[in-house]
Amino acid sequence: MDLRDAIYGRRAIRDYRPEAPSADLLALILTDAVQAPNSIDRQGWSFVVLHGRSELAECSRQAKDAARASLPHDAPADLSAMLANPEFDIFYNAPALIVIVADSAEPMLVEDCCLAAATLMLSAHAHGLGTCPIGFADAWLKTPQARTKLEIPEHRAPVMAIIIGVPATIPPPPGRRPPIIRWLGAPLPAKAIAAVA
Repeated sequence: MDLRDAIYGRRAIRDYRPEAPSADLLALILTDAVQAPNSIDRQGWSFVVLHGRSELAECSRQAKDAARASLPHDAPADLSAMLANPEFDIFYNAPALIVIVADSAEPMLVEDCCLAAATLMLSAHAHGLGTCPIGFADAWLKTPQARTKLEIPEHRAPVMAIIIGVPATIPPPPGRRPPIIRWLGAPLPAKAIAAVA
């Protein structure tokens, strides 16, 4: 797949077919993920793969409770209602979950994990899979319950939960506003600007 096709074609998928990707395919995607840039080549990341819809359903219940408990008092009522709904699966019935873990909570290592996440999601799309980062899982990832379930030692920092699987439906492309750019310094040559476009 052409890189631009991957960038423009990737979507946040919230509807999955039941079959799980193979271990070999997930290992290939994670091998791609670690090609991401990282601070002074420390490669301070690791990955936990949790698979099985029943396993994820139990984690979804815990994650919804943690997310609801962490909502600010002025959060929109519909957000709280969604998290309170027993029918809502925070992991959208995905067959697998990947949690990216930093070696520590050091900010640069956390940023490196975010770079790996972007590379992971592009690679998954290029291999015919869908992904979606689950922000609602953040509060749960910090609980002792999640650390035990995911076997994350106390000195490591879980950074992001990403669901992955075969898309059942693919949403239309979302609108994107043009980038906000402030050009500073000497003017760029016209050819360089045209080459970027």
